[in-house]
Amino acid sequence: MAIYHLSVSNVSRASGSKATATLSYISGRRVHDERRGETYDYGRKERVLRVGTLLPEGAPAEYADPAVLFNAVELHETGRTARPAKKIVVALPREFTPRQRVQALEEYIRENLNADGYAATYAIHDDGRGNNPHAHILVANRQIDPATGGWARLKQRMEYVLDERGERVPLIDPETGRQKTDKRGRRQWKRTSVSLNPLDRKAKLKALRESWANTCNARLDETARIDHRSLEDQGSDLEPTIHEGYAARAIERAGGVSERCQTNREIRRSNSLLTAVRAELGRIFDRLGELFAAKIGRLRRRQARPEPAEPNWRYFEGDARRQLEADKADHTAAIRGKLMDARADVGNREEWWRSHGTEEHEAAKQIIDVARAASREARDANIFKRGRLLRNAEQVAGEQSERLRGAVPWLEDADIPADWDQANRFRMRTTKAIYDHDMQPRTRLVAELERRLEQAERAESERPSPEQVKALALRMAEQRAQAENPTQDTKRPAPSGDEPLDLSEPEDWGEASPFESRQAPRTKADLLNEIRQRTDSLTGQREAEQRQIDPWSAQPPQRRGHGR
Repeated sequence: MAIYHLSVSNVSRASGSKATATLSYISGRRVHDERRGETYDYGRKERVLRVGTLLPEGAPAEYADPAVLFNAVELHETGRTARPAKKIVVALPREFTPRQRVQALEEYIRENLNADGYAATYAIHDDGRGNNPHAHILVANRQIDPATGGWARLKQRMEYVLDERGERVPLIDPETGRQKTDKRGRRQWKRTSVSLNPLDRKAKLKALRESWANTCNARLDETARIDHRSLEDQGSDLEPTIHEGYAARAIERAGGVSERCQTNREIRRSNSLLTAVRAELGRIFDRLGELFAAKIGRLRRRQARPEPAEPNWRYFEGDARRQLEADKADHTAAIRGKLMDARADVGNREEWWRSHGTEEHEAAKQIIDVARAASREARDANIFKRGRLLRNAEQVAGEQSERLRGAVPWLEDADIPADWDQANRFRMRTTKAIYDHDMQPRTRLVAELERRLEQAERAESERPSPEQVKALALRMAEQRAQAENPTQDTKRPAPSGDEPLDLSEPEDWGEASPFESRQAPRTKADLLNEIRQRTDSLTGQREAEQRQIDPWSAQPPQRRGHGR
């Protein structure tokens, strides 16, 4: 019976592993390490059934030799803790023929590794007796650039650490408890190293596990399918077995009893008993369901009443689909209009800032300028007055800092420096902080509307689902049936004039409906309003014509002043 197994491990230089040594082990060949000047030959050639190397697009032709390939990646990775390769071990289903094993492995490597720019060598093994078929896949842990044929440059980069709100996390000085700054007074933020290697990401590893199950299942019968999910993810409470390993199986073959193999036998025995109990309970519940269904069927036949037939909703299917598409288009247009207004608001606010500013900004400038004046006076004073004026500048800076906290209470850094140059830089930072605080709600609204617009455009590009079309078509059919035969529903309230009129046309002849461009169903009230508007328009036209014929009859002239 086919089993699922896939494990991924690093060939790490820090733990003493080498890609060339691993290649020698899985391929059973003699491999020379050019970086260290050593030669590896681990033997066990009788277990190796096939070795192959698959290269991505743009890779050098000499990399088809696995020894050249992994010597190249070993020479390229110079760090003491480098990880030049990764090793993937998969269990091959016993149901596969030798040809199917090679086909499944090469298809898996091309779709999941070569497609992302990785070169890989695989080796198919068994235990020498045709049992335990499995494969080792050795992957160069750096992508190949298809444009140059060389190794990709970056495997990681530094990025800012963001909090739950998506904002940068400040770097705090443990001695002062404040955010650190560099020599130029710029605030410092936490950063972390982020791997750019897809093979280091959890999502890629999950995709590798799922893809191997799909590749095998495409060649297996339905009764022998494998599942990459754990028993917990499958919703099963069966107890999983443990990994036995080569040593435990060797003990069993020699006639001994391995503790791991004995544990697995007990787990399989308890799981088979639990499965049998569940199967018996399933048969019992199925029989009870049949009995209940028969009883309910007899009761229904006794109390049978004619049920109304489902309306012919296919008649309204075209109008329903167009109505749904029009609703999505209107929703997208509404969001696009709001986004344009929000962007215009941001532009207007920026223009206002360039010409006016805000009350908080003006108040903060006046407060800081008082401290700047004192610091400038101290800077320009002679040596006899400078000490007294410096103390005065510090006192004024402290007083103005308190005033600044009262005027701008949300400002994080409100301590005005007593030094002239630092006070100038503080004034610029405060202006930037007030500007960001004032513009943040508007820019955040623009970002939110852009996200909603992207979702709406994606939904608009998708066709309405058959369930949505059928539901709306059924409502239209019911409205038409109630309008044509109101006596069928005695509980229906008196018509108010706002009921939608169904103006749809059949599309059985392949012709477009004459109401295809209609955005929403029209009501009786809409028709009455249109008639009233047309009547008023005709009346106004007639009055205008009458005035043109005899303008004095419409309005007598108003004489002003004293006339004779």
